[in-house]
Amino acid sequence: MVGSACARDAAGPIAGARALKVCAGAGPFWPTMTLALRGNHAWVACKEQSRVVRVDTRRGKTVKSVRLGGPAIAVASGYSSVWALESGGTLYRLGASSGKVLRRIATRANAAYNIWVGGGSVWVADDQGAAVIRISPSTNRVVARVDSGGDGPADMAFSGASAWVINHRDRILTRIDLAANRPTPLGDVGGEAPERMVWSNGSLWLTGRGTKLLQVDGSDGSVDRTVDIGVSGIDLAAAGDDLWVPTRSAAIDPRGLPRMTALVRVSATTGGVAVIARASSRVDVHGLAADRAGLWLADNTKGRLYRVPRRR
Repeated sequence: MVGSACARDAAGPIAGARALKVCAGAGPFWPTMTLALRGNHAWVACKEQSRVVRVDTRRGKTVKSVRLGGPAIAVASGYSSVWALESGGTLYRLGASSGKVLRRIATRANAAYNIWVGGGSVWVADDQGAAVIRISPSTNRVVARVDSGGDGPADMAFSGASAWVINHRDRILTRIDLAANRPTPLGDVGGEAPERMVWSNGSLWLTGRGTKLLQVDGSDGSVDRTVDIGVSGIDLAAAGDDLWVPTRSAAIDPRGLPRMTALVRVSATTGGVAVIARASSRVDVHGLAADRAGLWLADNTKGRLYRVPRRR
């Protein structure tokens, strides 16, 4: 795997996108956070190979491969480290430059799901335990287990002294006071299964299966605006005023598969929607990351990392 090169995917499923070869094989119960950016490198969680890889995005080459003790289901970057989660609930702290395993942290999650970095901590979802687990990057220890306020914590967002958790099975949005680790359920935000969330332009933005793009007031959970992006969104990434959303078709939406029909960009200020690309063949979305120059999208089914420029 180390040393594989990239190619411009001119005839690929996302017109105009650059494609880099990465690990293939998402397996059943596909992961949703397989991509993290750090400088000119992308880290990709390779679930079926139980490893994470670092890709030099300038040269299009995989330059590091790190073996985990089980299926790699999520990766994140923050606090001068890369954090990788395996399905058994062990969180690996990796040196951002060396890729060396610095710590193995037992989260004791019943069903570890995803990783987030924010509020001065690293967080892991316990999908079956209705909680999010807070880890201190200073001590590499679990410091709190916070009730998610609902069933199925799926995503988190952060701003100032608050964090939010969206629970995809009962649609409950919960705000967490970071100083006290105190959760306050804000209620049902609607939609069928809202499961992806970001903080942008002073609001929470949510989407998911059977759910349009929702602009939500973080103080009380009320929906301020609903943006029509098509049937529903698979994932969500924010950079500046841009909200990037890969969308599903009506046929795929009831099944919940992460199969993209179109990629849209939404203004967080105006709510204006621009269709950036339509998938000409199968594209599965397992990881998403945005910067001001565009979007990175990981398809772990095909083993492709796509770079979509903003100027389109």
